[in-house]
Amino acid sequence: MISFGIKYWFILLLAIVLASVGISLLLYYKNKANSELSKVQRNLLFSLRFLAFFLVSFLLLSPFIRSMKKITQNPVIITAWDNSGSVIAYSDSLQLANFITEKKASLEQELGADFEMINYTFGEQAETKETMLFSDKGSNYSNLISTITNNHFNQNIGALVLAGDGIYNQGKNPLNMLDQINFPIYTIGFGDTTVVTDARVQSIRVNRTAFSGNKFPVEVDLLFSKLKNTPLKLSLLNDGEELQSVMITPTNDNFFDTKEFILEAGSAGLIHYTVQIQKATNERNTKNNSARFVINVLENKQKILILSNGSHPDIGAIKNTLDQQKTYDVSIFTDEPYPADLSEYNLLVLNQLPSSGKSMAEILEKAKNVRLPILFIIGNQTFLPQLNIINQGASIEPLAGSGEEAQPVFNSNYATFNLSEDLLEIIPQLPPIQVPFANYELNPEFTSLLTQKLKGISTTKPLIATGKIEGQKRGFIFGEGIWRWRLFDYYQNQSHEHFNELINQLVQYLALRENEDNFIVEFNPVYTEVNDVALTAEVYNDAFEQIGSEEVNIKIKNENDEEYNLTFDVRDKNYYLNAGHLPLGDYTFSAEVTIGDETFNETGSFTVIPVNIENVITQANHTLLYQLATLSGGEFYLPNQTEDLVKELKQTNKLKATSYFQEMVNEIINLRWIFLVLLILLSTEWFLRKYWGIY
Repeated sequence: MISFGIKYWFILLLAIVLASVGISLLLYYKNKANSELSKVQRNLLFSLRFLAFFLVSFLLLSPFIRSMKKITQNPVIITAWDNSGSVIAYSDSLQLANFITEKKASLEQELGADFEMINYTFGEQAETKETMLFSDKGSNYSNLISTITNNHFNQNIGALVLAGDGIYNQGKNPLNMLDQINFPIYTIGFGDTTVVTDARVQSIRVNRTAFSGNKFPVEVDLLFSKLKNTPLKLSLLNDGEELQSVMITPTNDNFFDTKEFILEAGSAGLIHYTVQIQKATNERNTKNNSARFVINVLENKQKILILSNGSHPDIGAIKNTLDQQKTYDVSIFTDEPYPADLSEYNLLVLNQLPSSGKSMAEILEKAKNVRLPILFIIGNQTFLPQLNIINQGASIEPLAGSGEEAQPVFNSNYATFNLSEDLLEIIPQLPPIQVPFANYELNPEFTSLLTQKLKGISTTKPLIATGKIEGQKRGFIFGEGIWRWRLFDYYQNQSHEHFNELINQLVQYLALRENEDNFIVEFNPVYTEVNDVALTAEVYNDAFEQIGSEEVNIKIKNENDEEYNLTFDVRDKNYYLNAGHLPLGDYTFSAEVTIGDETFNETGSFTVIPVNIENVITQANHTLLYQLATLSGGEFYLPNQTEDLVKELKQTNKLKATSYFQEMVNEIINLRWIFLVLLILLSTEWFLRKYWGIY
């Protein structure tokens, strides 16, 4: 079917026909120079000129031919082999590795004769490589499914053959991703599913940063298999020295327990700790009996300035909490004059300010100039229109009524800092506090730590939120009466431990000032051996305008004084450095940039720790593999049943070729034979005119 690339082509086509006829008539019937030609000669030359002129004009209309092409795709079989360390954790690892490699080669050879094969190995990431070393430090089944669906979304995938032990310790549960695929999964279960004697450190929860002299909690999850009534000692060590210990006696053969240690941060620097559970008799896997973690201890004392619109019990509750920490110096002002110099403070707390009589414009301007973090506590004396005008990250539009009572609800998506399990359990029990009856709007960079529960109904209205405005930290407590939480905590637990943790975590996050001079280097104090060591940097001129024209160099040194001299990449005024995977150990760095005639330096330290997750759980999870196969329409096989798998794939009617029609569009001007026809028409006319004596 012929179509045209311009509008009203039928009118133009008619005009071309008429023009072609008219020009040919004038040339051969109205021109007296051609009177000597016979009628047959004139008709022939007329036809040649008409066809040549019409063809050239016709091509100017951009004609193209539409056609339908049938495309058939044969089914593709994708194989994916688990390349993580847990697959060969039991028995003779070399023998098992060779056995799996041989099974892989045999299966691919037998299926490759009848199907198109695509082979993957997976662990932390899915890759199309043939060699299997079983050295990956993690197992991410969800990444495998995502990679296959993204890479082969337009192919006819007949089946996925997945061979592994079913242990996943990274990413999502693969069962939750089955809605993304439309092909069956056939699974081959390797590994040992036998329940054996095992005592393992399941996980450790701890904040990676602490201040010197402060206490911080460490929560350890433990799992004991087939160790009923067997007392074992759990120890927490620092550089091989036992700091604390506790005895645990499992009450059944599948016993889970959580223990908490309270540690005091010592001198500044990276402090290495080890949690270790005593080895049990006949325990086969002892690599999961210990786990390491690192704390970055900061030395600098934090100065907190609290400005309050008069005395208030909330301020007293906050001050009592902070006074228990050796690293906080708290100053309270309930009336003017306020301190003139805010540069010496790490955090400004405004309780029910701005108010109707105090706009706080001067204080806020000073805080902005020194980039001082601010915590706003909203109460019935807060002048909300003024708070909205200054645009600090939250807008509160009051409705009819003075206020309402709200209970706290923890936002499970909050990830800025962590709260202990004990605190999370007590949060829903805390008494309500008075909040404005209003509509709330948070800037996109803000996240709610706690939300409001009103009259028994959970809402998305924020109760405590944190975020940043132009790179400056901000926090909000959208209500007054948190002193009641402190009293309730004591009434329930005979201590203020949970209330203190909530306030300390909030204040610690806000008060921890980021380097805000002309040169800033951001990094993580702890990297794992499987992650790239990545750092970022920002460079500012004296007007604090970000620039990207200078070269930033860094020198990284390990414990053996070996140096890595590197240069940051710059993209859109931001500096990036990916140092790749570095060996285990502690590192220090010194970064340098020259701005004009002045050189700026930044120093820091970080550590690279081993990853132990492949040793934590080594018991194969064939139940997961069976569910993946059954729910997707496939089948589960053991390694000695691979011949049955090959037979099933060759005989099943699930693997069918798919056909579809694709519209093909070809422009006529691109057809070479058109120009050959045009050349023949013009050449023939020219030859006949010469031959018959017409010039």
